[in-house]
Amino acid sequence: MISSGNLVRSALVAIVLVAVVESGSADQKLATCCKTVSRNPITEPITGFMVQQANLPCVKAVIFQTKSGLYCSQLNARWVDL
Repeated sequence: MISSGNLVRSALVAIVLVAVVESGSADQKLATCCKTVSRNPITEPITGFMVQQANLPCVKAVIFQTKSGLYCSQLNARWVDL
């Protein structure tokens, strides 16, 4: 079951992602989706996340938000606990 805190954090991450994608010129925009993922653990504090479903060219992933940026991680990596 998803707690309301997790749901709110996920919604905020989604809003931030949309805002970042929609702002700036085309060469400054963040990629609209994860096309590759990493199994490596993230070593800095995670401030939010959202799950991305596969929809080519996007792959199934969990997108973690940190202070320094967004990371595309494999949903079933051993260290990921959603």
